[in-house]
Amino acid sequence: MENKKMKKLLALMLAGTMTMGMGVTAFAADATSGDAEGAGELEGHVERDVLAVTLPTNVDAGTFKYIIDPEGLIAETDNAKYADATFEEGASVFFQSADKTYTKDSKKLKVTNKGTVNADVTVTAQAATSGDVSMAATSGDVSGDAKKLYLGLDVAGKAEKPVKDDASATVTVGVVGNPDNFETTYNSTSGKYEYGVKANVPETAWNSFEFGLVNGVCSTDAKWTDEDAAKVPTVKVTWSYEEREDTSTADLLDENASADAAPSIGATGTYNKSTGVITANVNLGAGSKASTLKTAKYGSSIIKATNDVVNPAVNGSVFTGSVSDAVKSGWAGLTGPVYVVITLNDGTTQDVTLTMQ
Repeated sequence: MENKKMKKLLALMLAGTMTMGMGVTAFAADATSGDAEGAGELEGHVERDVLAVTLPTNVDAGTFKYIIDPEGLIAETDNAKYADATFEEGASVFFQSADKTYTKDSKKLKVTNKGTVNADVTVTAQAATSGDVSMAATSGDVSGDAKKLYLGLDVAGKAEKPVKDDASATVTVGVVGNPDNFETTYNSTSGKYEYGVKANVPETAWNSFEFGLVNGVCSTDAKWTDEDAAKVPTVKVTWSYEEREDTSTADLLDENASADAAPSIGATGTYNKSTGVITANVNLGAGSKASTLKTAKYGSSIIKATNDVVNPAVNGSVFTGSVSDAVKSGWAGLTGPVYVVITLNDGTTQDVTLTMQ
């Protein structure tokens, strides 16, 4: 009897030991193995190297058109051919550099780098000569009997290059980009990041330069005839740009960008007779020079411009406001113009002539 009890007890003990061993083996397997995967993805990309240079476009055909007056006929006749025009005294070559203003220098054209990277801009001036009228190497080389003309190419105030009948009058300058004018934003509509120009960046916040033809002069001792009218050289000025491929500073212009821009008000605007709305160009400036709208008064003449514009506002660079219903009705039969006087808090003021629409 005792022996049977002992056998049963041993059997139970052996079964328990085996069960515990199997449990330990299973637990050890779970703790020492496993795996998991995680897919990687690119958050996005924006192109920060922006090449954007604003070149002169739609250039007035008269920008580089010029008159030579070797005999001084314009001064001798007190500008009789050009009523109300002003001519530079003592000059023999004239460009129309401004409205009714003629000087030995042409009006200037502007180039602006509106990108983030540096750009090289090349300007070339070349004359097409007939052989009877030649291009002088210097402004002092026009004396004597030979019929000569001198024109200089000025690019950003660099050393003046004499214009010849070849492409030797070529100047290349570097213009610095301005990444501070850009920002990265997220477009929730497209679901993409975008890199672009910040809002309300003033024109002055970009680096720029000007170029033109200067110091025009012709031979005044030579004997000119009517036949020479068809022999005066034609001048062609070309300009182009490309990205500066290296980090060199050779011919790189000094930066002239400024975030501070003075306010300005355009001299003309419009009045819509059907809506009674006044529209004008008003730039409130930027940075430390920025201003705000102070007053806007309208009238049928400058003297009568004492009525306050209704709901005046400047959005971007556009001023809008309305006249009263009574004035709108009274002005319905007018052909115009009418006027608005706009004043800013920095003291800038402008009498704006409004064309009726």
